[in-house]
Amino acid sequence: MERPRLCLVNSPRLMARAFTDLGCEIVADLAPGGGELDIAEALQGREPELLIQVESLGPRVFLRGLDRLSCRTVFWAVDPHLNGFWQAAYGRLFDLVLSTQTKWDADLSSLGQKAVAHLPFFGQEQPWSPWERRGRDIAFVGRVTPQRPARRWLLEFLERRYGPRLAAASDLGHDEMFALYRDSRFVPNESITGEINFRLFEAASTGCLVLGQDIGPEQDALFEPGREIEVCAHVAELGAALDSLLKNPKAARAKALAAWERVRREHLPIHRAARLLELAASCGENAARGPEADAWLGLSRFLLWEPGRLPMRSEQMAGLLAALPPWPPVLAARLRFLAQAGDREAETLAVLAAVLADDLHPGEADVDLAGSMAALRLSRFDLAKQFWFRHIKALPRPSKALLEPPADPAHLCALWARLPRRGLPPLRAGFPFDPARHLPTRSGECLFLALRLRPGDMALTRALEALLASCPGLEAMRLGLLSELTLRERADWRLGLAAGMADLKCFRLEPGLDELGLALENSRAKGQEAAFRRALAARDPRGLLSRVLS
Repeated sequence: MERPRLCLVNSPRLMARAFTDLGCEIVADLAPGGGELDIAEALQGREPELLIQVESLGPRVFLRGLDRLSCRTVFWAVDPHLNGFWQAAYGRLFDLVLSTQTKWDADLSSLGQKAVAHLPFFGQEQPWSPWERRGRDIAFVGRVTPQRPARRWLLEFLERRYGPRLAAASDLGHDEMFALYRDSRFVPNESITGEINFRLFEAASTGCLVLGQDIGPEQDALFEPGREIEVCAHVAELGAALDSLLKNPKAARAKALAAWERVRREHLPIHRAARLLELAASCGENAARGPEADAWLGLSRFLLWEPGRLPMRSEQMAGLLAALPPWPPVLAARLRFLAQAGDREAETLAVLAAVLADDLHPGEADVDLAGSMAALRLSRFDLAKQFWFRHIKALPRPSKALLEPPADPAHLCALWARLPRRGLPPLRAGFPFDPARHLPTRSGECLFLALRLRPGDMALTRALEALLASCPGLEAMRLGLLSELTLRERADWRLGLAAGMADLKCFRLEPGLDELGLALENSRAKGQEAAFRRALAARDPRGLLSRVLS
């Protein structure tokens, strides 16, 4: 597909300009302010060869009528780590879904999207400001809210350690932000859930040296650690790196310059626009059409309504769901809606009874889990177990652990948490799960509900902490669980080590070092210091913490 005619929806201005520079004709450049838009009507007879919708970070925009277009369609998920829970359904309306993050591809593909590809965000062509003329050493731009405790702890650490050398700001416009970065040398980076964020590209674009979290190969492929950025496994490494770089401005400047050059070479809007066109040209016809498209659009709206992010009365949502075909994800959604809406016990029981009587979608985990959890919400443990047994019966080779009969509701939730779910993460990407309000759909959510049913249970707390430990970026969530575990089992040095490392990854230097020191003492008391040091070395390959504790 060379130089196609484009329809752009909520495209950043720089991307629109890049498409034009590549020779594309833009037949429509739409910027709806939210809600639903009939795209066929909005085009008014203009015929693009490619439609590109970029996720809007303000009010959500749903396109209706995509299936009436003859062109390829692309959706670019900019924040899948925060919105993958509803984008999984919305993406079914497009031939291709692009994601700025590869970690959340499983979420975006969970409802059957066949084509998901990686397209990172981009930087900007900013002028180089000589380092010796910059007026600030360290800058951080970002909003600090109660929902982002790690960011607050990062700023508290930087303020205590570097005081007036730090310039922190929030809610800046783009021009103000870039002006601040051009006058600064170092930008510590923090991401909400271990994602590659805008700040990395924005700061590097202005020739700042970014000191980021060690996110892994995806970030390493964008900027080379040690040459273009610095990566730090925890706050002690961040402090040591900043201290060293502040004393060696020549070496720091060389790395910042290399990152600035990398942006101009590989990470500008024109690079992303060219790659997007290349991916779109090679994708097949994957978009849903006709009644199927209407169903995915309706399900998308429910998935955004579920956490309270789409204003719609319960009666309207009930009618919307009732009009959708009874596919497994729709039936599961309807059960979750009925449980959440309240005052619909009779209708919920009728749907549960119909699913069991007609044996609808046996073996579909989404349906059986929703049915089991909806029954628990109605205090019908007998019905909840029926959905569990129905599901186990459909499994080809259930493990011995899954064959254990559920003893009580909390045990049933724990059993659901053990069920393999197509490689899905333990939590929905960006979904603010509340066990008092929502029905669980993932293993971690099942354990959160189990703990609500049986508060203080250490076995459940350990299971949930172990599950979350496998997911980078959830350290702030784990801290509460580890705090409860270490209070009950202070002599367990392994728990102390885990708590200390979680503290350090959340930028809590002193509490983290205190936990590690206590864990070391506890390991000595048990004659297991060598085991402690081996475990610490595996989590601290550069050896900084081992030297501190020595």
